[in-house]
Amino acid sequence: MSTLTVRLTDSEERDLQLACEQTGKSKSEVVRELLADSLRTYRLRQALQASQAELGGAARQAGWLTEDDILADAL
Repeated sequence: MSTLTVRLTDSEERDLQLACEQTGKSKSEVVRELLADSLRTYRLRQALQASQAELGGAARQAGWLTEDDILADAL
């Protein structure tokens, strides 16, 4: 496991401390969980943006501008 040093504002420190008190977890545990969640969201967002860039033009040419357009063709 590696170590990372992060500087927090007073407000961020208070929020982190509150999360620790509410969950009974250490600062490290809370930060690791939050970072893992954030990184999963980031990777998903990147994948969706890549898909949109790759398929968006073809979808527009097919007349698919909304989810309803896609569902109308699928059903």
